[in-house]
Amino acid sequence: MDQFFGVIEILTVENIFPTDVHDQGTEKVMLMDDVRFVHYPDCQQMSLWLPEYFMEYHNVIIQNIVDNVVIFDQKVEHIINGSIKILLDTLFICPGTYELIINKKSGVVHIVRFKKYPEGQLISIPEITPSIPFDLDSEPIVYRDGFGNVLPNEDLLLRQAIIDKTINKITRRLEYISQGRGGEVIYLEGNKSIKFYMEMGGGNCVFYLDIPSISAWEKTTNFPLSEREDIINYVAEQTRRDQASSCTYKISDTEITYFRK
Repeated sequence: MDQFFGVIEILTVENIFPTDVHDQGTEKVMLMDDVRFVHYPDCQQMSLWLPEYFMEYHNVIIQNIVDNVVIFDQKVEHIINGSIKILLDTLFICPGTYELIINKKSGVVHIVRFKKYPEGQLISIPEITPSIPFDLDSEPIVYRDGFGNVLPNEDLLLRQAIIDKTINKITRRLEYISQGRGGEVIYLEGNKSIKFYMEMGGGNCVFYLDIPSISAWEKTTNFPLSEREDIINYVAEQTRRDQASSCTYKISDTEITYFRK
């Protein structure tokens, strides 16, 4: 299958209601904030957060706006990650302008219009000029109390914390321990780690990883709950690349399951 590494720009998000839906206020809609595109040197993906539980939906279609040719058509239940998030590998989409159509069982349709650019062509973003000029070469201000003691500079501490966190995310990695039909996938970030128990499956399931529950996440992992989804997605995709490149995977609330294609 051909792969196209150009970036994607999300153009618009629209919600269409059937004519027999009189009270549109009872229907939840999809917004621009519910769609996100992430681009890496060797992969890319589009994330979509459904307004409601995935069982309320039929399918997802991607079609070229120019000629209405459908290039993707899958049931939502086959591509859902968890209960409301759809994660799509978009490398198969060639440059052009498209509509991503999500059909709800109630007749409501969410339409995401996006443009795929040729590889190497960047999206032009207007440059924003700071309203208040600042001197990057000036020394940081030293704050002191009434006795002359130096006080912590909260701005510098916050900036250093952000730098440290960014470095940890860039350098994070996985280690694998095999123990017969079981083992562990170890997530390493900075000086912290998480162990995901791994066990071989049966039938079409090759293996699966246990995920700490939402309620036990912070106590078990020592990572904030706000980072749970990002870490799980990283573990799922990186494990697939390292250990199961010929497999697909599905993420639920309790496990990451790898299937034969």
